[in-house]
Amino acid sequence: MTIKSFITTDKAYIIAEIGTNHNGDFQLAKELITRAAEVGVDAVKFQVFKTERFFAKNVPAFPRAKSLGYKSQFDRFKDLEFRDEQIIKLYETATKEAVHFIATPFDVESVKLLTPLVSAFKIASADLINIQLLRCVADKGKPVILSTGQATIEEIDEAAKIFSIDKLYLMHCVSSYPAPENELNLESLPFMKDRYKVTIGYSDHSIGNLACISAVAMGAQIIEKHFTLDKTHQFGDHPLSADLNDMKKLVSDVRRIEEMRGVYGKKCQPSESESKKQLRRSLHINFDIKKGSVINVDMLIPLVSGEGMAANRIDDVVGKTVIRDIKKGEPVSLSVLK
Repeated sequence: MTIKSFITTDKAYIIAEIGTNHNGDFQLAKELITRAAEVGVDAVKFQVFKTERFFAKNVPAFPRAKSLGYKSQFDRFKDLEFRDEQIIKLYETATKEAVHFIATPFDVESVKLLTPLVSAFKIASADLINIQLLRCVADKGKPVILSTGQATIEEIDEAAKIFSIDKLYLMHCVSSYPAPENELNLESLPFMKDRYKVTIGYSDHSIGNLACISAVAMGAQIIEKHFTLDKTHQFGDHPLSADLNDMKKLVSDVRRIEEMRGVYGKKCQPSESESKKQLRRSLHINFDIKKGSVINVDMLIPLVSGEGMAANRIDDVVGKTVIRDIKKGEPVSLSVLK
């Protein structure tokens, strides 16, 4: 079963991005899968890496890692790294919970580990220019969700060409943590859909659910939201993540938005049928007219009556001759015209 089985024009595919919100705790990682499944997400996603192939050892700790007492990013991510057998166990937990297992690999070695496990690969925004990694992932023939935060159009063009178009899913993303609302630029969604002719999604780093719900209303068919059991943690991705209640509401609201979106086109809805009969106007005679008169516009008045010819047929009536006297207020019928 692949991710493509679940992406349709009428149902968004919702990914709970666990990422590193497990804090390096394997039991917490498994619990996050179970709890995400409970609220109805389609997939869980992890970040998988060999730290030695990700960070140089001399990179100073970023502010969030520094606040936890780390001196280097290498040491921080080493504490978040899971062993291969643990990653396999996470896949097995996801399978047991009937949600897809998706992962973002940050190195070629992790790609090899994940290939038999994932329903789809996710490429992080920062790795959109990592051609070596992109080519390795493309060679595996799996669906690929490519995030586009930080990227220029030219960089997206170059990266997209690496993948088979029937395997590629593009995510609009703003790589700021948290991303300010006035920079979310959700109009990128229809732009990317028109330009690349692939399924488009939205990877969110803003606070709250509004951006995700709005993205679905604008046509996003994949939604990725960070997930935690405790967003009060003031480190990592926890502050911008959805907790259990948030994710439950996100799933519910997205499904409601999908019902509201309906299908491409325009037609009278079943619930409108009665009001259509009650409120639409039909043509009536504005004053008494004699047999042999030729109908002009002044002789007609559109009234709500539920009988007679629809008001939009006025051009079928004007210029016709009446074959009998007609009283003021009488509904117009072709049977009295010639």
